[in-house]
Amino acid sequence: MASNGTEFVFTGGAKGPLAGDVLLVPLLAKPQPPLELVTRVDKLCDGAVSELLAVRALRDEVGQVMHTSRGGACRRILVVSLGDAKKVNAHEIRRAAGLAARWIIAERLSSATLWLDGLATTGVERAGAEWALGMALAGFRFAGYKEPDEKVPAKVRVHVRASEPGHVEPIMADLRPAMTVANAVNYARRLSHEPANVINPQTLADEARALARSTGLRCTVFDARQLKKMGLNGLLAVGQGAAHPACLIQLEYRGDRRTRARTVLVGKAITFDTGGYSIKPAAGLEALKFDKCGGAAVLAMMRAAAELKLKCNLAGLVAAAENAISDRAYRPGDIIKMLSGKTVEVVNTDAEGRLILADALAYAQQRLKPTALIDVATLTGGVGVALGTAAAGLMSNDDELAGDLGEAGRRTHERLWRLPLWDDYKELLKSTEADLKNAAGKRDAHAIVGGMFLKEFIKEDVPWAHLDIAAVSTDENGKGPGGKGATGFGVRLLVEFLRLRGA
Repeated sequence: MASNGTEFVFTGGAKGPLAGDVLLVPLLAKPQPPLELVTRVDKLCDGAVSELLAVRALRDEVGQVMHTSRGGACRRILVVSLGDAKKVNAHEIRRAAGLAARWIIAERLSSATLWLDGLATTGVERAGAEWALGMALAGFRFAGYKEPDEKVPAKVRVHVRASEPGHVEPIMADLRPAMTVANAVNYARRLSHEPANVINPQTLADEARALARSTGLRCTVFDARQLKKMGLNGLLAVGQGAAHPACLIQLEYRGDRRTRARTVLVGKAITFDTGGYSIKPAAGLEALKFDKCGGAAVLAMMRAAAELKLKCNLAGLVAAAENAISDRAYRPGDIIKMLSGKTVEVVNTDAEGRLILADALAYAQQRLKPTALIDVATLTGGVGVALGTAAAGLMSNDDELAGDLGEAGRRTHERLWRLPLWDDYKELLKSTEADLKNAAGKRDAHAIVGGMFLKEFIKEDVPWAHLDIAAVSTDENGKGPGGKGATGFGVRLLVEFLRLRGA
């Protein structure tokens, strides 16, 4: 499968000569960097930073860089603006680091030294780890199917330095788990980018099996024959028109044997979405390989939990299918009896994600007994109409669960905005021929209708949350730390959510 781009590897040390092709100097631009701080870094580079600042003022535009080749022991110096001290936060640090990383890649460098003292002045918790995370996310590049560019570095070694010898090891202790999370995010991004002729339900299941072998997770894959016997007819219907049958992937992690409490994550993985007989327009159809981003995030989250050894019990379910058109495909007007026993009238075959999720959510409640149930899905275009790309939609039947997810989103800048699940919206899903229909047939409250449909399959005593990530699963503008393409949205959010809950 395709390459992940440039890997950033961090090592720590407080003494000895500078190592690397460039010295990275992150500094707050406003107020002006204090003389004492600049003097400390000048000792590493024969006064090059103060000379550079004397020639050109550092602007408060986050990520602005100033470069000089006169660096004494270190051949090049890159001063990177962290912006205004009143506005700086973890997201801005990651963004500045991402821009610095892309500069290093563009300059074809293979090593660097990172000077920590400027980051320490920001007051941001774990600022060094956030910087490393930003660089690692910026290094991702989906280019394995292109002619190799031998000039692009496959690996960049970054040596971490500080003026005080005792400051480096605590930073490295924070940095190591941050890199584990970054690698998991980039894993989700790679899976998301893989084309439909490479990733289908069966090859995604193979990927999950390989992940389980490498991390010690327990993996079970239910094929189409087993799904039929079990009654997951919604998942089967969506996938029945494709050459590659649907499957349900189950991964389990046991990190806290003192309790039976278990969080279950459910991911939507439509490996390609034609819309079925309710066919999508041709423009932008190639991007529908990204309809598996929710499933990719769940696989990556399971990897992160295992590698971080989180103190929690976690299960990941990925409902995988390809929504294709053929003589076997399901049709508008079909009525499906779901695993829960409810019947659904299909009025739109392009509202397929909620069908596969409804069965997976029902399975989770019947077999896995979750104490918290969270689904992650590129479910509706309507969530982008409602919220743009600034936040994902959050719908939940539990205020505490919604609050914890919202706080995790605030901390990671994978922000969520809660939308209502009022009974008023039930009218939009009423069917004259089945218990409910799978779409409203109009655009009113489009994202909420998707959440309302899923809520019909949730037991009242099960805390549940639905994350509609359709508008944030990819970044078309490249303004985030990772640049353009798949974002891996949800992985960092869910790691932080589990940490908030004591994992």
